[in-house]
Amino acid sequence: MTSGFAPGAPCWFDVTQPDIAAAADFYTGLFGWTAQDTGAEMGHYTLLHQDGAQVAGIASARTPDDEVKPALWLPYFAAADVRGAVRAATATGGTAFGEFTEVPGQLEFATLTDPDGAAYGVAHLTGNPGTERWAQPNNPCWVQYTATGAPADAMAHYASVLGWTYRNAAWETATDKPYQALTTGAGGGEFGGAATAAPGEPAPFWGMTIHVPDCDATAARATALGGKVVSEPVDLPGPSRVAVIADPAGATLALMAFGGR
Repeated sequence: MTSGFAPGAPCWFDVTQPDIAAAADFYTGLFGWTAQDTGAEMGHYTLLHQDGAQVAGIASARTPDDEVKPALWLPYFAAADVRGAVRAATATGGTAFGEFTEVPGQLEFATLTDPDGAAYGVAHLTGNPGTERWAQPNNPCWVQYTATGAPADAMAHYASVLGWTYRNAAWETATDKPYQALTTGAGGGEFGGAATAAPGEPAPFWGMTIHVPDCDATAARATALGGKVVSEPVDLPGPSRVAVIADPAGATLALMAFGGR
């Protein structure tokens, strides 16, 4: 099966959690998703669906030696050759912290860090559909990189590994460390961006954004379900309205409503 994702495009997302069942309750309550536990043999990896279409997954944050990794969302980018992407990543200063893994008939993947330490994944979908409804309501619609320095400097790694094109965003007026808009090497619409961290903001890291019908209502619902609002809803150019929330275990993600709602 040939993946429907252009090389370099976001194709999957999962979140590490100390309590998979509790996380499933939070996300199904927040977005109306359904959860499917794939069983003990798969470490109870849980698939999240919207009306039967795959959205994302929940993985255990517990390591084999019973340590608990931080709760975080991880994006995976499409790669025709996972091993080749790993070689390119390590050749340009990255690190492979998750070895090449194959799930027969489903996918091949590896997890990496870029030269600055931000985690990301690469995946070749051989049968798994990945994230099926990109940018539709209650689905991922954007990825955002928060850089410690100039965003363009950080994106050079990904251009080498995944063939991305990056350039100053059309609305950007800053000349110092300008915001970078990201597209695949095949062109098409922008799928993400890269910005310099604000003072005190954690960096570097990749963030995921979910398209929601109502940013304020979804942020309030996250709080009611045991999460918290990290950044209050604010209007941005587009027009759009954006907030950042954290789930009960501390994994952050952004919410975006279009039309300023």
